[in-house]
Amino acid sequence: MKQFLLLSAVFCLFGALPVLAQPSVSRYETELLSNPNKGQKDTREVNAVLIFENDVVKIVSRRSLQIFKQFKYSEIKTVEHSFSKSPFYSDDSRQLILAALFWYEKKEKHWLTLQGENDFAVLKIENDNYRLIKMEFKVRKFEIENINENKE
Repeated sequence: MKQFLLLSAVFCLFGALPVLAQPSVSRYETELLSNPNKGQKDTREVNAVLIFENDVVKIVSRRSLQIFKQFKYSEIKTVEHSFSKSPFYSDDSRQLILAALFWYEKKEKHWLTLQGENDFAVLKIENDNYRLIKMEFKVRKFEIENINENKE
């Protein structure tokens, strides 16, 4: 009986190890602002999934396995969150003026801007998961800059 218990305990321990060794991956549905026509000023929202892996965050197509963008955590400079009618960038005043002209047309949404060493991404995130996405970055030791451009 002792041998059976010992063998079953060892089997359970080794059987659980592959589950413990799998990387933790979190997935959140978003929309990526991208330019499908390179060289032109056409910006559209593209269905995407934001995937947090162990050392990289990926922005992947919701419909296929195409990776739109990926950022290593070590290469991310800033993460900005805003709640506004259009995405804002903290260092571009021209975007503020353009957005003010069309202020009345849109409903307020959550926006997330990732800026890496050589690339950036602007994501529209849903009301029900923006807090979870912000916590994913905080767990990975990123300070999220909240841009409160709507408050006067």
